[in-house]
Amino acid sequence: MKMKKILIIDDDVAVINNLMVFLMQTGLFDIVGVNDSREVAGLLDRETFDIILLDMDMPNVSGIDILNDIRSKGSDITVVVLTGIGDVDLAVKAMKLGVLDYLIK
Repeated sequence: MKMKKILIIDDDVAVINNLMVFLMQTGLFDIVGVNDSREVAGLLDRETFDIILLDMDMPNVSGIDILNDIRSKGSDITVVVLTGIGDVDLAVKAMKLGVLDYLIK
């Protein structure tokens, strides 16, 4: 069985590390973590991912901007929002952009 490739995008390195440790224990995933949102566009141009775990509140490039960029390129990659922002309007906007789920940390 081919391992699924997951991209974790969060400005909090501790969150990335905790998720990576948890997910790596399953042996089912190849995981990449990025804590600088400015690196995401280039990374997505170079690599293919099956799933993205995306924070919304980040300096430089926001999660919603990253999501807009992903969708504007026609990508139907599975995106799960994992964020500390419990904003209903932001959640609705993200869901309209096709996120699978919007989870509050």
